[in-house]
Amino acid sequence: MVKRFNDVPYHTFSFWTDMTVVCPKCGKAGTVHFNPDSGKAQFQCKSCYAQQEAVPGGSDAFEVTAQCTSTGKYFRAFLPENSIHGPKAKVACPYCKEIVTGDVDTSIRQHMVFQDIRHAEDPYFHYPFYFKASYRGKLIWAFNREHLQYLIDYLSADLRTVQPDFYQTYRTMRSQSDMLPAFMKTAKNRESIVKLLLKLQWEIF
Repeated sequence: MVKRFNDVPYHTFSFWTDMTVVCPKCGKAGTVHFNPDSGKAQFQCKSCYAQQEAVPGGSDAFEVTAQCTSTGKYFRAFLPENSIHGPKAKVACPYCKEIVTGDVDTSIRQHMVFQDIRHAEDPYFHYPFYFKASYRGKLIWAFNREHLQYLIDYLSADLRTVQPDFYQTYRTMRSQSDMLPAFMKTAKNRESIVKLLLKLQWEIF
């Protein structure tokens, strides 16, 4: 029987997702939550009850929608508010890095934290992600258990697609899998990576 998987919208799991991290005091799993209304990030460990709060650096940003002239794909990006000077803005295509012009939507505002999470650390306190491993020298990680399950379901599927009304429902041409690095989606690596992710899933809080 063919195992089918319908992908979810781009940024379903992102900076604003609750992150499961390693508690710096007890080494067990804690949670980092960012509240966009207050602009504050909070860390809490249910094992040792450690808590911490931070006001991360960053700024408000507006959404830019564009179509890459090379790949033909539509994508969304967020640019800092102070870099927006009109209804159009130049952004880099996430697929090929070509610079294209997109439409600015000032009705969609996000608080952006401009930190790199490719090192498997949360961008607010820089605590290491709880669910992380190395595959052939490359980091694999998940924000939390829900994100981990998403990765397992996506990579272990025989057929990966989106629901028929995906664009009409979510107003985007991009799905969450567009954020995954190419080595994870390569057919020869998928089975081994799924085994690694399943091992992470067995981790007990």
